[in-house]
Amino acid sequence: MKLSYKHLTVNIPLPLLRWLKGRMRYVRAAGGMVATADGRRLLIFRNGRWDLPKGKVEAGESLGTAALREVEEETGVKATLAARRPVKTYHLYNLYGGWHLKQTAWFPMEAEACALLPQEEEGITGGEWVDTPIWHRRLGRSYGTLRTLEKQARHTPKP
Repeated sequence: MKLSYKHLTVNIPLPLLRWLKGRMRYVRAAGGMVATADGRRLLIFRNGRWDLPKGKVEAGESLGTAALREVEEETGVKATLAARRPVKTYHLYNLYGGWHLKQTAWFPMEAEACALLPQEEEGITGGEWVDTPIWHRRLGRSYGTLRTLEKQARHTPKP
């Protein structure tokens, strides 16, 4: 398992992950790594950083359904899952006086490029369809979990 905190990413043994889940508020989230047939990829600009669309999983909702819903809510893009198995990242944060352990399931998705409708109430002020090298560069300068995700995507062979 990978656990990220700010700029630190470490391998984490499953017993430690279970221990953390038992002592912190555990938050499940899901999001998408959306690409078009011609290789462009979706990025959003949220709270001053390049990011990927994601959000909390609602009660009774599957990870894949949550990821598709969040992508559409945050960008207006109707995507389809390109893979059933997500890549998962973990990070810790202190919010409202308590520590949280957040697991995000990232699904590869496909969509047609379209005009984006940023969800401003979520701090999203823009978005772009960008070529793959730009996607890698921008995520490589973003949050620690996204840098980990970007590195993994860079070194994963295409099916």
